[in-house]
Amino acid sequence: MIEADGFSRLGFGVTGPHAGLGTGRSATTRLIHQAIDLGVTLFDTGPAYGRGEAENRLGTALRSVPRNKVFVATKAGVQAGGYRDFSAGAVEMSLRDSLKRLQRDHVDLLLLHGPSPDELTDRLIRRLQAFRDRGMIRHIGVCGRGAELDRAIELGVFDALMAPVHAGISVPEQQRLERARTAGLSVIGIEAMAGAARPTGLPASRGDLWYLARQVKRRLRRDPPVVAGTSPVDGLRWALSQPFADSVICLTTRPAHLAANAALVAALEAGQPTS
Repeated sequence: MIEADGFSRLGFGVTGPHAGLGTGRSATTRLIHQAIDLGVTLFDTGPAYGRGEAENRLGTALRSVPRNKVFVATKAGVQAGGYRDFSAGAVEMSLRDSLKRLQRDHVDLLLLHGPSPDELTDRLIRRLQAFRDRGMIRHIGVCGRGAELDRAIELGVFDALMAPVHAGISVPEQQRLERARTAGLSVIGIEAMAGAARPTGLPASRGDLWYLARQVKRRLRRDPPVVAGTSPVDGLRWALSQPFADSVICLTTRPAHLAANAALVAALEAGQPTS
């Protein structure tokens, strides 16, 4: 498990619209700096987002930020276009490329990005441990939503899991995350606002266009439905209230939404009413 003060309760995802045309580079930089001012220390990204553009943006934004003020998580195993390679050599090459884009000598957490259980080989795990021994990473984890998480828990070598944490996850999924916590792994929640109702009408920004395109893509893929119609704040409140979520990643392109998310976390931590 990652130490309790290793990262903030609310994380910021430099993914999705922050990896391309969904929002401009300067806007992403301003949001990252705003997040830090609001007490956010955990930033999540990965090489598959915008062919490395998301990592480039995060690295540039953090260039003027003291290293000990942030906790950076990135991924390996999946590249742009969904190309998968979880061989030890490919993961090492991916990590080295990520470090260059992030302009850092190490990352705080390296997550394997949706490996199959069979891809969690002894050779790969030994290489991840070697990265840690060399100081290239501080912690290792697995990002996923199925049997790969069960396997990661069983192996007993990982520090963290990243998985969906929203009101639509099933009882078995919740039990899996509870097992992870019992086994000593930190749990970082994603997709907390999945199914949240969004404003109707024409998109008002490039970010709105990105979210609209994502909704269409999910429908075309016939992704399983989640609890729909809730407000984004209710979705985030639910995720933060669960005992198995050490931190919850939010993804937004709007400064007002980021400020509201941070205020909700502060109110929950202070035991104040949030509705």
